Amino acid sequence: MADDIDDLLDEVEDSLSRDVLRSTSTTPSTKSVYSTLRVKNSQSESVKTDDLKDLLDDLEDSPFPPRLPSRAGLEDPPLPPRLPSRAGGGVAPGGSKCSSPCLAGTAVPAGIPTGVTLRACDCLRCLKCDMAVVTVDGFCWSRATDYLFLRNNYPDLSRLRARLEPRRGARAYACQCQHCSFTEPTTVAQDGTVKWVCGGHPPRNV
Repeated sequence: MADDIDDLLDEVEDSLSRDVLRSTSTTPSTKSVYSTLRVKNSQSESVKTDDLKDLLDDLEDSPFPPRLPSRAGLEDPPLPPRLPSRAGGGVAPGGSKCSSPCLAGTAVPAGIPTGVTLRACDCLRCLKCDMAVVTVDGFCWSRATDYLFLRNNYPDLSRLRARLEPRRGARAYACQCQHCSFTEPTTVAQDGTVKWVCGGHPPRNV
């Protein structure tokens, strides 16, 4: 009876040993699992890199330019101040220039002179600051007017009037760096204090 029990126990032990060996042989090792995961990750990264290269190539070959960022929230730069109506400028097609620009008071009408009519040039431009010359009829500049005042207030006539004094028959001239006042006619060359030239008159002023 004891021998039968021993034989039965031996069979059970052999059966369990075979099951353990079978289970061990069919379970993948940790090293094998890590190797498999590493290969899969490498393949995934390779696919992503190839997809990115293909996308960049498509963008370079596209006939449409890239879309610029939206200007929402951006402000345009401020526009320069508008000059008064009597501002010098370039010569328009069919226009002309004064050969010897005249400076004068209000007794001499503004415009371009002709062979029989004297006129004060109203399209003067400064050679120093390259700005148009503004004129104000019936006023002359006060002694307090200086370069700094003109620099900070030109061409705003409402601010320039702070240094203008009323005078009958006078005409005040100013650019951004020079100023003068006249009641009698003269020329820029004869005056010699300002570096101004005629910027050109449109045809309608001839």
